[in-house]
Amino acid sequence: MKSKIYLIVSTLIFSIIAFIIGFYLTLAIDKAKGGEDVNIKVTYEDSETYIIPSVKKMTKDEALKEWPYIVHVENTGSDKGLFQIIIKDIDKSTIKRDDLDYILEEDEIEVSKGNLNTLKNNILFEGEIDGKEEKVYKLYIYTTKDFDVKDTYEYKLEFNAIKTGGPGF
Repeated sequence: MKSKIYLIVSTLIFSIIAFIIGFYLTLAIDKAKGGEDVNIKVTYEDSETYIIPSVKKMTKDEALKEWPYIVHVENTGSDKGLFQIIIKDIDKSTIKRDDLDYILEEDEIEVSKGNLNTLKNNILFEGEIDGKEEKVYKLYIYTTKDFDVKDTYEYKLEFNAIKTGGPGF
């Protein structure tokens, strides 16, 4: 019985030591390869918050003729990064998400669309960006029913970014 306990404890200690050595060995290899952190720079063309330009009911094609919210995302580091685009409502908005649809384009290609109310954790999009790369995102948000001229929907975008292979979001 004592030999089984000794074997279990020895195996557990050996496993912990192997894990620690593996972690630091991987870290050393990454540094030796010259890996850098991901450095995501976000630039808004207008302002950090944005109000939808029209409160009249629109189709998708009509919405694409409206002025979008444009954001430039640049990775100035040399490693590939993962990122999330998160939408946050501004409290003074009078239009609710149930009545709003969106289209998100990355470099003129549609990458996400739907109703704002169906987003999980406010995440519009998850993507990746290579080192020394820049992407342009255009977000169109439009109403699916008519509203009074005094009604508004204001929002802002936030970004989370990590290095590929790093801990998850």
